Amino acid sequence: MIITFVTTNKHKFREVKGILKDFPFELEQLDMEYEENHDSEIEDIAGSAARKLAKELKKPIIVEDTGLFFEAYDGFPGALPKFIFKALGYKGILKLLEDEGRGAYFKTIVAYCEPGKEPVLFEGIMKGAITKEVYNLEKDEMPYDKIFVPESKTKTISDMSLEEKNSLSQRAEAFLKFGKYILAKQR
Repeated sequence: MIITFVTTNKHKFREVKGILKDFPFELEQLDMEYEENHDSEIEDIAGSAARKLAKELKKPIIVEDTGLFFEAYDGFPGALPKFIFKALGYKGILKLLEDEGRGAYFKTIVAYCEPGKEPVLFEGIMKGAITKEVYNLEKDEMPYDKIFVPESKTKTISDMSLEEKNSLSQRAEAFLKFGKYILAKQR
């Protein structure tokens, strides 16, 4: 079975390939932009995109949407972490949290959909905190990995190996639930 992961993000695809490497299906990347309504909750964004893409592409697909939530700002940036990073950069984000609590969490929704069916959603959450400085600026990693320390850890995600990150990340949690779902479905 081949499942298409629709994402333009090479980092996400690399992570997900590692997370799902032991499951009996093949994962391929389709590097394609698709419409997302960021006025919605991430569950609705992922589910709607998965339904539409499965219908258009006529094959089983997965999409993933991740939100970042600063505890000091109810629901912010939510489904817009990429936009906020592009608009504010590290300097603006760190300034925004300067005199605030630094607690934050990532929430990932994986939406799997087959043509003509309703999407099935899988959730993962990773709690932690935003640092007061940027680490590993030279590394080719996702931006927030350089300023996020997972709960009960003492280093940023960018200081971790991919295996270590995948052992605790919200993305790994959601995709492992997806992998187990497909495994049970194949039996």
